[in-house]
Amino acid sequence: MKDIYKWLLDFCSYYGVENGTEVDDDFNMFCNYEQVWVKKLSRWDFSLSEFNEYIHYGLEDFNKDDGVPMTLKVILFNRYMHWSYGGNAEGFKKWYFTHYKNRLKGKKLSKGKRILNQYRLAFLEYRCDWQTVKDITPEQEYMHEIANAVDTEHGFDKPISEGVMCRALAHADTHGYTIELVPDSDCVISKRIDGWSYHPEYKEIRERVLKFIEDEDWMYDAAEYIGRWNGKYVYLPYLNSGEVLVVGLPHYILVDKESIDWFVDTEFEVKPRR
Repeated sequence: MKDIYKWLLDFCSYYGVENGTEVDDDFNMFCNYEQVWVKKLSRWDFSLSEFNEYIHYGLEDFNKDDGVPMTLKVILFNRYMHWSYGGNAEGFKKWYFTHYKNRLKGKKLSKGKRILNQYRLAFLEYRCDWQTVKDITPEQEYMHEIANAVDTEHGFDKPISEGVMCRALAHADTHGYTIELVPDSDCVISKRIDGWSYHPEYKEIRERVLKFIEDEDWMYDAAEYIGRWNGKYVYLPYLNSGEVLVVGLPHYILVDKESIDWFVDTEFEVKPRR
């Protein structure tokens, strides 16, 4: 289990799964194939030829909504062709449905965890050789930004925790919001390059807050999300061009779906960010 992305096991039906009483050749074979997939993807070790073979046989869209990553299907197809001696696409499909038992629906993952894993997967697959020949789409770029903020290996010392991002993604998906990744305001103000601590915000709510500031108070031109209070989102306005946050009595902005208003107080407890 060393040197792998362990969350990839959430996409496996055999590797890392308790087999109970089901000990047979198929289980052991598919466990080995999934282990190879996890290790190759963790090391960005897919080749263009592996991918091209799968595409050549017209399998790019094969059963793509079953939750099994295409890169894992590439491994399964490669092994099928190796052992079948003259196999073809139709033979692979029959073999896949007959022998490879997809157990992903039985895994109890939260909505947020499933979404985050898909973003992480897109990020890893893009780093493989076979994906770099394609232009990155805005959707992929968005996925990569979120996945990188959660799983970054270097560059930032405080990436977003998995739990925070899972809850944010689930909430955003339920309410139709788009998440933005925003660095803490002290990092923005001091313009530090390294060590940014990112947190998720909802783009639509943030835009409402900035429009509110523009219309209501000429002093401020930016706002930092700091948490939840009494079911509302709490923002602290500040001067984007300043060296520090505006000093003095804090002026907070409270916003929910229906309302948005100023709130002036020094004593109220804000819940941690999601």
